[in-house]
Amino acid sequence: MTSEEFRTDPMFLRNQFDSNGIFEIPLIRKDEINLDDVELIGYDKLCNQEYEKIVHFFLDDYKFEVLWRDPEPRIERLRKYKAVLSPNYSLYTEMPLSLKIYNTFRSRWCGAYLQSKGITVIPTVAWGEPDTFWFCFDGIQKNSIVAVSTLGVRTEKNLFLQGYSEMIRRIAPKAIICYGKPFDGMKGNIIEIDYEKTNNFVKNFSMISHIEPAMPSSLYQKTFSGRIEINHKGMGAAHTDNSEQEQEATADIPQVKLDDLPENVRNSYNNYKKNDWKGNYHGQSSGTKAGKRWGNRKNQLSTQNNNGDLIYYNEYDVNNKITNTVRDKIRFVRGSDGRVYYTTDHYTTFTEIIE
Repeated sequence: MTSEEFRTDPMFLRNQFDSNGIFEIPLIRKDEINLDDVELIGYDKLCNQEYEKIVHFFLDDYKFEVLWRDPEPRIERLRKYKAVLSPNYSLYTEMPLSLKIYNTFRSRWCGAYLQSKGITVIPTVAWGEPDTFWFCFDGIQKNSIVAVSTLGVRTEKNLFLQGYSEMIRRIAPKAIICYGKPFDGMKGNIIEIDYEKTNNFVKNFSMISHIEPAMPSSLYQKTFSGRIEINHKGMGAAHTDNSEQEQEATADIPQVKLDDLPENVRNSYNNYKKNDWKGNYHGQSSGTKAGKRWGNRKNQLSTQNNNGDLIYYNEYDVNNKITNTVRDKIRFVRGSDGRVYYTTDHYTTFTEIIE
């Protein structure tokens, strides 16, 4: 291969598909499938030859990295299946933003490439913190059928639901294939895919019981539960609590009257209020932050209002940033429900401000 051939190779440029968004994310066209009987099969289990199923990539990235590097040899095998979900390259919160953009590009590019080979493709949607929302829904046509997974993100339910709500607003999907148990609050035409059934855990449970009827219960449970791996994710945190216990918002947040707070806090509050909490107000120093989304990842504050709608939060510096120093730990956090909270220890504890 000559230097010019290498530089102009589409597999090097990756520019052969229509795209949208500021990062020119490749576009996966809207495909249709029969939604009456949707079943998934993992890309790592294609030897089962269950061609009536849809291939999914809710797996560790290394198991399908080859689809980005060298997709062509996999085309004929994937073409046999009912459809293929686009690869779910991870958007873990620990990753730098540039890598999340890259992985979103890769997911859409692979989906567009498979479509160009005549394969029916359903886009997999993944997101991270709110700062990924400006690109992670690009490359998907409105009213498409899409796929998501709730596995591995139950300890970050609020973060997941924020992105899910934004996905509904941006894509307005015709249907959502959900790999795992849907959360309360997820709206739309959801098709739930049972994780255990997909991985034959129910069948294996019966087989173990039949083969070893006298197996002690403790050993029996260990054998069965040890086979269930809830690691097939690609969003939320890379390091998670295996117990998957959800953290609930604290119901005992104390309240304080605005008039009882220090003068600098009152002045800052009133200036933000005059500005309708839309960001920095006039006179703040360079580097003072205001209006950035705060994730409430530990569910320290309420996640839903009385109508069941998700509550979003923005953070605001109370004090001006001093030149050549880091920002202090004192913040306001304002919810989309209009409530304002005050923290002096960088989100460890909160007090609700009452006017």
